Amino acid sequence: MFKVNHVTMIVLSGLVWLVVGCFLLPLGLNFIVGSILKENLMAVRRPILDFLAPFAGGVDSAALLWIVFALLVGFFKGRYVFAKTVQRSVTRILALPNPAPLSQIYPLAYYILLGSMILLGVLVRFAPLDVRGGVDVAVGAALINGAMLYFRQAWNTRLKMTG
Repeated sequence: MFKVNHVTMIVLSGLVWLVVGCFLLPLGLNFIVGSILKENLMAVRRPILDFLAPFAGGVDSAALLWIVFALLVGFFKGRYVFAKTVQRSVTRILALPNPAPLSQIYPLAYYILLGSMILLGVLVRFAPLDVRGGVDVAVGAALINGAMLYFRQAWNTRLKMTG
């Protein structure tokens, strides 16, 4: 069985979050921008953008406002909600023998959480483009922020091991 040290496991966890976040963030931006393209103005439902447009001064400004809001939600979710998840994951990894089998990187509960996130992604697929885009931008930003927390934990763990 392939064994890796704690720092490698923490970095790999962060890389998973970073890759998924870097996939979702531009996908969400494309959905939001796609919902305001001229060819989609009459054909696409945009409940969020149509609601914000009168306050923002137009659909373009509403899209920008929606993107900023989704990024802020993602930032705070990553900083405060995912921070606890990252800390629990790192604590669990550090409790494993060093080096540990790579297959122990995530517990069963993590895979169940991952499955529920994928299911949520499938359900959001049926939502209007602006809603789906906002969810993808927020989740992508949160995952990227969470990945940075993993990398910071990996760096601190490495420093403790060498110092």
